[in-house]
Amino acid sequence: MIVSGGLHSAEGAREAYERTGAAAVMLARGSLGNPWLFEQLLGRRDREPGPDEILAELDWVIERAIEHLGEPRAARYLRKFYPWYAARLGASKATLEGLSRAETTAAARSLLAPLAAEPPVPALA
Repeated sequence: MIVSGGLHSAEGAREAYERTGAAAVMLARGSLGNPWLFEQLLGRRDREPGPDEILAELDWVIERAIEHLGEPRAARYLRKFYPWYAARLGASKATLEGLSRAETTAAARSLLAPLAAEPPVPALA
């Protein structure tokens, strides 16, 4: 048996694994916008990423999308990715709405840039 569903933190995944006696844990949606979850679960990371690290990861995602899809298509495709990362950055509702309508990746990046100065957000439960 493999445990999956609703696992958004290393602690939650460990608890589900131990409580159920499952053979494994599968991280799916809980890792969207949170690739650090894998390191945390494996004990290779003991802290949450800071804003600069989150934005660097998102920038990498943006660059890969542009590389594979081209700018116009990537700009539309990435709209579903922004909320996962922006939530970790404590983005305002206005920023989230702006990201959902961003016509270009440059426009999205300009909305994300001010979030680099914000303090880290606690892990999502």
